[in-house]
Amino acid sequence: MTNDATLRHLLDLCRRSSRTGTWQYSGFLTPAEQEELLRSPETKGFPFFLTGGYEAAERKLLAAGDEAEAGPPEPPICVIAVAPKSEKYAEELTHRDYLGAVLGLGIERSLIGDILVRGKQAWFFCLSSAAEMIAPSLLQVRRTAVEARITGADVPELQPRYAPLRLNVASERLDAVTSAFTGLSRGQGEKLFSAEKVFVNGRTATDRSMHLKEGDILSVRGFGKAVYDGIEHETKKSRLWVSLRKYI
Repeated sequence: MTNDATLRHLLDLCRRSSRTGTWQYSGFLTPAEQEELLRSPETKGFPFFLTGGYEAAERKLLAAGDEAEAGPPEPPICVIAVAPKSEKYAEELTHRDYLGAVLGLGIERSLIGDILVRGKQAWFFCLSSAAEMIAPSLLQVRRTAVEARITGADVPELQPRYAPLRLNVASERLDAVTSAFTGLSRGQGEKLFSAEKVFVNGRTATDRSMHLKEGDILSVRGFGKAVYDGIEHETKKSRLWVSLRKYI
C-alpha cells in the first residue's frame, strides 16, 4: 500500500472501532507509517495506541479501541523463538538472514514485527495468524537447519539491554545531545533533523531547541536509541555531564 492508502486503512480501523465498540488491529507499521498516523489531525478523538510486543519495539501495530467499551485489549502478537538444530554447525546469522528466510515462505512484511538476534538464536514478533504459518514451516535459514516454536514474550533475552553512556554537552537541548550522541558536529547534526532522522518518544523531532527530560527516548536513525536519564552534574565551565542508557 502507498502511504496514503495505509493512512486511510488505519483511519478506517479507528472509525470501525468507534462504530462497533470493538478493538481493531492493523498489521505492523514502519516508524514512518506510525509517524504519519500520529501526525494526522483525523486521528484526534479516536482512542488508540501503538504496540510492538515489547518495550523497545521499532515496528508496531495500531490497536484502535476504548477499553471502557471494548474491554482489555489483546493485541494479536505472538513470539516465535528460532534456534539452530545443531549449535556447533550453525552459521552466524543476521537480521537480514532471518527476515529473508521468513519472506521466502511467502509471508508479507506487514505480518512481521521486530526480529531480535541474540547470538545464534532469534525471536520474531509477528501477528498470531502468521505465527501459525511460520512455526511449522521455518526449517532453514541460509544453510543452517533451525527449529521454530511459538513461545511467550516473558523470556530474559527479550528484555531490553542497555549500555550506560555519559555525554558532555552545552545544554539539554535536543540538538546538543543529538550531536554528542552521534559524535557529529553541530552542523552535521542539523542535517539529521532536516532528513527527519531524529525521534523523541517515537515521534519525529521538529523542534531541535526542545529540552530533553528524564525518561525521554532519543532515537537517531543509523546511530541507535537511548533512554535519557538527565543531568549528572555541571562542570566549572557551565557544561553538563548527562546520562543515557543506550539500547544494545
